[in-house]
Amino acid sequence: MTDPDQSAEAVVDYCRTQARLLSGQATTLSAEIDSLLDEIDAEATALRDRLDGHRTQTDSPDQPTNPGTGSDDEDAVARLEAKQATVADKQERLDAIGELSAGYVDLAEAIQTGRTDDTDDIDTDDTDTDETEAIARVLEFEADHDAPAFFDERETLLETAADQ
Repeated sequence: MTDPDQSAEAVVDYCRTQARLLSGQATTLSAEIDSLLDEIDAEATALRDRLDGHRTQTDSPDQPTNPGTGSDDEDAVARLEAKQATVADKQERLDAIGELSAGYVDLAEAIQTGRTDDTDDIDTDDTDTDETEAIARVLEFEADHDAPAFFDERETLLETAADQ
């Protein structure tokens, strides 16, 4: 027979591992966002300089003051807007990853300390969480937070249970 404290501790370790994996994803995603923001900055500066050049050329008394935008400029603006939308999407995913990671950490702590709900109350009758209860809590957490959507290369406990 396995020691219930060790079995529950394995579930706690699982939660902490998931949180660390998510942290790694967050680091990668942050780097991608930073790179995209640098690209947007460079492209916006280049577009601004190009438009300022058009304005300078047409500010002579013989030329109209509004040169209009060419299709190249319109394409550049469209590319910038698309990259900005990509950054917004990635930032939304980064925020969701952060929340899920923090949730796993909180869940690990709750299982380890025997908390029975999210109110930080301690169940004074039995502070040890057994393996079955710990697994049930993880399954519920992963279902509530759509955790499998965040782990492309790793099967979550929820997916494993669903396959049984």
